[in-house]
This record gives sequence, structure tokens and C-alpha cells, in this order.
Amino acid sequence: MKKYISLTLSLLAMLAFTACTLEEGTTPGGDSAPYVNVKQYEVTAPLNPDNDVQIRILANNKASDVYYLAEKSADKDARGLSADAYADYVVSNGTKATLEDDKQSGGKVVDVTLTDLYGEYTITAVAVNGNAKNVSSTSFTGLDWATVCEGTYQFGIATIGNLAGSIVPTTLQVCTTNDKLYRFKDVFGEGHHLKINLLTIKGENEGAAYTFFRIPAQGTGLTFKTYGEVSIRDLGYWQGSDAYITDYGYESGMFEDHLCFICAQYYVSAGNLGYSLASGNDYDYFTPAE
Repeated sequence: MKKYISLTLSLLAMLAFTACTLEEGTTPGGDSAPYVNVKQYEVTAPLNPDNDVQIRILANNKASDVYYLAEKSADKDARGLSADAYADYVVSNGTKATLEDDKQSGGKVVDVTLTDLYGEYTITAVAVNGNAKNVSSTSFTGLDWATVCEGTYQFGIATIGNLAGSIVPTTLQVCTTNDKLYRFKDVFGEGHHLKINLLTIKGENEGAAYTFFRIPAQGTGLTFKTYGEVSIRDLGYWQGSDAYITDYGYESGMFEDHLCFICAQYYVSAGNLGYSLASGNDYDYFTPAE
């Protein structure tokens, strides 16, 4: 029995040692190996979530230095470097991070904002301690846009504030990396666009075909009284059912000439501010310039 207990304890000790070895450098605590982790966060106004991103670099206290680099993924891939060689490349060509102590994790942390990223980027951080290195990466695709046509956007009576019933110039644009994603540029003011996602569903009005589209929830940059920012979305997202878009008559659509009718709800965190009726009398409209 004593031999059995001794053997069991020995095995447990070996397992514990193995587990500790495997976990070395994987948490921001007091490991013997450097460790780094990169997390990505979407930015809010006045930054542009289409092309700006915030990363949080978290390292353990064995990382003597941390470097980071954001570059086009195509450029990274074209070098054909091994993982170790690319880590050296980041150290040589990247930016040295200035980290601060993080009381919560016992490691070090820094937040970095990267702006004006167009296309697919790879963001890499490397923690260094002597010859030892640890690497963490994330990817971000910055949106770029091509002009489809100029035109005017007419707000329906459901729109809040001075925009109700008004007409403003705008540009219909399509995303260069996603031909189903469109936006009405600066329709709510400079830097505040309205994005729409085309579906594969077709409709018809008086013999003219149109393509259904969705309006994902998004901020407008407008404010309402003391309730904060006004957001917009289609009624399907509001009611949590696609049937409002496909079956109940609250659809939005784009005709072949890019004329658009937009059935939307405007709201704040406290609740609904107004929405387009199925009759279409207070829809928003985009009219292409002739």
C-alpha cells in the first residue's frame, strides 16, 4: 500500500510539473517565458469603425520589450518568412510599445489605436526576453468604397429633428471587398453614413424589379434631446424577425437604376422614435442624379 501511495504521488508530481511546463508563458502572471496577447476592439465616433481599430496588447512581466506592426496581409504573405523570421521582422521594423502595469492580470498592458487602414491587415505583437520571443496576431479589414452614382436622399416624416422631410445630396457607394455592401455617404452629416446590405431576394413594383436589402443597426451621429445618439435599423432587426422584411411589407429595396426606398426605424437607447409605415408614405428615398 505504501509503495502504491508513493508511486501515485510521484505520478501526480510529474503531471503537475508537465502541466506547469505546458502553461509557461500562456498567462500574464509570473511565468519564466515572455507572453503576449493581442485583442481587437471596434472604435466609436469620432473614430471611423470602417478604417480605424483599437488593439489591446497584454504581456506578462517576463516580457522585457514588446513590439507591434500593422501591415497589409498581402505584403506579409509575399515575404514568405517563417514564423520565427517574421517575429524578428516585427522587432526590427515595428513600433516598440510602452506598456504599463496591469493590476488585474499582474502583467503589462497598452491600448493602441490604428487609423486609416484600407484593405486586409495583419496586426502582430512580439514579446521579447533575451532570445525568447512570443507572438500574437489579429486581422482587420478596413473598408474601401467605389462610387456608384451621385444623388439625393429624401428623409421621410419618421425621421427625427430637422431632417424630417428634408432632401440632402449624397453619394451611393459600394464596398470594394463586398459587392453586397453599400452606403449612402455622409447622409447624416460628414463622416456619418448609412450602410445597407443587399439580399438575393427580388421584388417587383409596377413591372420594375428591385432587390431587397437590410439596414443593420448603426449610429447616425445625431442626438435627440438628452437621450444620446440616434440609431437606425430596419424593422426586422427591431422586431427580431426577418418576416417583417420579407413577408409583412416593411421591406427596403434598390431598383436597377439604383433608386432606393428605405423602410427604417429611428431609435435611442430608451426606445423608439419613429418608423416608416408599410404604406410607404413616409419612407426614405434615394434618387440617383440623371
